[in-house]
Amino acid sequence: MSPNRRFVVVQIVLAVALTCLGLLGLDWVVAEYLRTSGWEGLAFFLRGTELLDFVTGKDLSKFLIGLLLSACAGGLLLAARTKALGRSLLYVGIVQLLTTLVAGVSKNAFGRLRPFELLQSGDWSHAWFVGGSAFPSGHAGFYFGLIMPLAYAFPRLRWPLAIVSWFIVVARVNANHHFISDVAASVVLAGALTLSFAPLVDRQRHEALLNGAPNGAGLK
Repeated sequence: MSPNRRFVVVQIVLAVALTCLGLLGLDWVVAEYLRTSGWEGLAFFLRGTELLDFVTGKDLSKFLIGLLLSACAGGLLLAARTKALGRSLLYVGIVQLLTTLVAGVSKNAFGRLRPFELLQSGDWSHAWFVGGSAFPSGHAGFYFGLIMPLAYAFPRLRWPLAIVSWFIVVARVNANHHFISDVAASVVLAGALTLSFAPLVDRQRHEALLNGAPNGAGLK
């Protein structure tokens, strides 16, 4: 297994474990602890999320950055010299748009209430299929749908990008806007789509190596 694929698989496995643990009771424990301990809604996470939402254009539209990347890719694919970069950006754009779309549609299907809503009502027995919008997390889907394929296509940026995406996961849980299983499920979704469309860039690297370019045209 290549380092790129292993990087994604490890995150998927971790997210699956967190989803299962969350649904088995960790969700409730963490939400209650954050509320009673005073650690809920720390300014560091709130301001950081606001900054990232502004930088990525999420404040304007959750589909904006995926559409822009796809549009840029279309132009770059027209020239042989920029075709490799265009294919990579198209890959990122497709995964980001699909992850965001599927996460958004799934919210309506599951109808799960957010932690702060359940903490206010005190009725934990009616959390699903009641018109909520918590599961899966749209924020986590947006960022992992963007960052995971970016890290796959441009591995030199892998760890800085991973820090940003997991920051969002922690921030959404800390604010009690999402349960652990909400954000973890979005990571699984983004990871599955990242691997599903990975042949777009894997073929590119293979062709570059055959043509004598080391490390797939410098994407290492």
